[in-house]
Order: sequence, then C-alpha cells, then structure tokens
Amino acid sequence: MKVLLKGFGSIGKRHTTNLLALGISDVSIITSKTKLSEGFEHLNRYQTIEQALKNTAYTHGFICSPTAFHLEDLNSFMDAGIKNIYLEKPISHKWNDLERVLDRMISEKVRIQVGFDLHFDPGIRKVKEILDSGKMGKVYSVNAFVGQYLPDWRPLEDHRKGMSASIEKGGGVMLDLVHEFDYLRWLLGFPKKIGCFYQKNPELEIETEDLADVLIQFENGCNATIHLDYHQRKLIRFCIITCENGTVKWDLAERTVSLVTAQNDLEKFDFSGFERNDRYLQIVDAFMNNPVDDRLTSFQDGLISLKMVLESKTSSINGTINTF
Repeated sequence: MKVLLKGFGSIGKRHTTNLLALGISDVSIITSKTKLSEGFEHLNRYQTIEQALKNTAYTHGFICSPTAFHLEDLNSFMDAGIKNIYLEKPISHKWNDLERVLDRMISEKVRIQVGFDLHFDPGIRKVKEILDSGKMGKVYSVNAFVGQYLPDWRPLEDHRKGMSASIEKGGGVMLDLVHEFDYLRWLLGFPKKIGCFYQKNPELEIETEDLADVLIQFENGCNATIHLDYHQRKLIRFCIITCENGTVKWDLAERTVSLVTAQNDLEKFDFSGFERNDRYLQIVDAFMNNPVDDRLTSFQDGLISLKMVLESKTSSINGTINTF
C-alpha cells in the first residue's frame, strides 16, 4: 500500500498518525509547510501533486485539504490513477461539477469514501441497532443539537483566520457540522422537504453563519430538527428520537445512549471507555483494509448530506421551504 495524503492540518496529522499505527508506513504528504512536525520527519514531503507523482504511483489517497479545494484535489487524484480515495467531509461547499466527478468515479472505477467518522461511534451504532430492530415502532421525530465555542476548537490558532470563518474556503457552522445532516440521513432515510433560518452574529468576527436551525421532513413521514452553533462554551452534542413505543437519546459528549420504553422502563448504555480517536482509527482501518464495511460512507451518500446543507442555506436566504 502506497498512500498519498494532501493537507497536513489537524485532521491530516491525525490520519497520518493512525496510518502509521496500523503499520502502513509508505505515506507521502503534500503540504505547503516547509517541514513536517516532530515524529513525521521521515515521511516524504512534497509541495505539489506533480512533485509527488514524479517517480511514484499510489494505491490510496487521503484528501484533507480545506473544503473549497476538495473537488480540485479529487480530480487531481483521479487523474493520477489513484483508485481508492478517502475524502474528508464535506464533499464540497458548492454543487458545481459534482455530477462530472460522480461520472468519472463510476466510469473509471474509483472508490471514494467520505470521512463521516461518527458512523464508527458505538453510541450512534447502538441507536441505529435499536431503530432497525423495530422494537421502538414508528419514529415520529428527531431533535439533534450540536454546539461548541469556535475559538476553543483550535486554541493555538486564531479562529478568525481559519477555514470556519471563510465563505471562500467553505466554512460556516452547517458545513463544519455536516455530521448532523449525515447521521439523520443514515438513520431516517431520504429527506423530502427542508427549511432553515441561520444567523450571522458579529461577536465572533467571522463572515460565515455561526448559528442555524433546520427543519426537515423525511420521506418516511418523520420530522427532524437540527440546531447548530459556534457559541456553546461547553461541547453539547446529542439527539432525542421520539418513537411510537418510547424515546431514545444519544449523547456524544456524555458518551451514553438511554432508552425509555412505553412502560417507562429505563435502559442506559455507557460508552465512556471509547475514546474519540478510536473512531478515527477504525474508519482509517476500514478504508484501507475492509472496503465493504457498512459504516463507511459512499460518495453518493455524501452528496445527499451536502445537498441538505446547500438547500438549508438557500431556504434561509430566500425564506422558502425547499423540496428535496
């Protein structure tokens, strides 16, 4: 296995660390940095994909660049003949040319997996298991909530200069926290209608939206709301699922799942022994070694989540409820 990874920010470093931990040592990095940080000096470093391809062919690629460069990098990796590509979420910040990428992927037999690592969290897996079992009956509604104070995301960096703050780079709370759109699609199926109100408050000194409330109707009749913001001083991330036979709550921050049945019985599942990096390690392992793992997200499914975000933005701007 020969891996080419583009983008050596926090997520690029994490994936590289996990690749090395899995015994995959032939990793080359494309980065504008003049040198790799401590512990990675032995890896090949290139400033452009052309330099990286000069004397080497690669079996796998990781795209960890800012969102606005994802499509360009995807096309470059496919041009290079890389047949297995891991693309960090979201796929892009706009819809332009995505159909062409999809056509290329199919015609050239390229496997693209999108980095929705929450599918590897044991809590949300337990929720999916409960819902798929049918014991909770019909799902009436889901309320998802996520918030974290943006300046705390990367304490060593100025949040006002990062990707999250920039429209051009593909930032904003809905693209940053696209996981919520993705896991609702994963749990509930295809969306039917979507509406949104977002806010751009001046306090964080950024140009992107910093708070959004989204309402979704799914084809199975379930309603869902998503609240996303950059303002919670302590991480909050949970969803409450109201069903015919009770209620299920998943709390990622607390690492628990609780189940209340119609008989008012309470069952609680504790996943506190599962560390955050465990899911990143597992998703990289699955991508490299088990491409049929059902926890992996296809490019086609990643497109649905992106469209949900883009339709939400359009809804807020135009004051409309959009049919998906």
